[in-house]
Amino acid sequence: MKQKILTFDGQTMGERSVDAPGRLRWACWSRRDGTALLVGDRGAVLRYADGGFARLDSKTTENLRGAEFSPAGESAFACGNSGLVLSLTGGALERVREDIRENLRRVAWDPSGERTLFVGNNGAAYLHAAQKFEIVHGADTHLRSIAWHPRDGYALVAGNCFRDSVGGLSPSPNLFRLEGGSLQDVSTLAESRADLTSASWRPDGSSCLLAGFDQTWHTPALFSYGEEGLREISWGSETIFPTACAWHPSGEYALIGTSAMTDDEGETAIYKFDGRSVTKLAALGGLGVSCIAWSGDGLAFIVASPWIRAFSA
Repeated sequence: MKQKILTFDGQTMGERSVDAPGRLRWACWSRRDGTALLVGDRGAVLRYADGGFARLDSKTTENLRGAEFSPAGESAFACGNSGLVLSLTGGALERVREDIRENLRRVAWDPSGERTLFVGNNGAAYLHAAQKFEIVHGADTHLRSIAWHPRDGYALVAGNCFRDSVGGLSPSPNLFRLEGGSLQDVSTLAESRADLTSASWRPDGSSCLLAGFDQTWHTPALFSYGEEGLREISWGSETIFPTACAWHPSGEYALIGTSAMTDDEGETAIYKFDGRSVTKLAALGGLGVSCIAWSGDGLAFIVASPWIRAFSA
């Protein structure tokens, strides 16, 4: 099945055709050798090296939703639905844990390479260290992103502004900070007006960009988190649903990708944020964005698909 990967080199948008068993959802780069890992539906796992893509045997048909290389680049984790966790060492994939049941959305290593955090639906969070998994308590809502601070040893975890409860949905904090072995609220219920779908620290660690959308008014939500707490950034548009963001390795700007909410609502596009304002870089013609991943030398893989929706990216 042919899938499409978009690229951006700082000047020009391009695209690559990829053979995969299902739509692709995520990409990550190795800092060691400039290779990349792509994962997606129906157990899709591909390795990018020397300008080409090669499929790896994942031995599963579960949908994979996130992946990341270790800081040293010699290994990687991928995660997905039904608690699926895969490890990659060399060219071999292996299932790591069999007793997790929640759908896992994201995985991220801390900069030291000693800990890995997995998060997913209904507040699911697991910290992996010294070959062991520990449950991380503190959240009840669907968790959708992880961003480790480049130096200070903590992670920001962002998610939805509502949690499932008896009889419907209840308001929930949408931003947490991993301190020790638990998730601590960063946002208050008054601040939790949006689903925060993506987070990315500026490389110098000065601020973290948080992107998402207001569930009630269907307007884009953009925040910066730093020493002074949360600061809202004005977008000035409606019916735009950010679903991915990532700072360029230089820290000069970040890319933000959007997705449609329905067939009739929401623009699919790539935007550029220079630290002050947002400008449109390119329309994507119906391709919703689930991931933006920068290589160390400034090439971005933009994972986009016509089946991606803002609520499920």
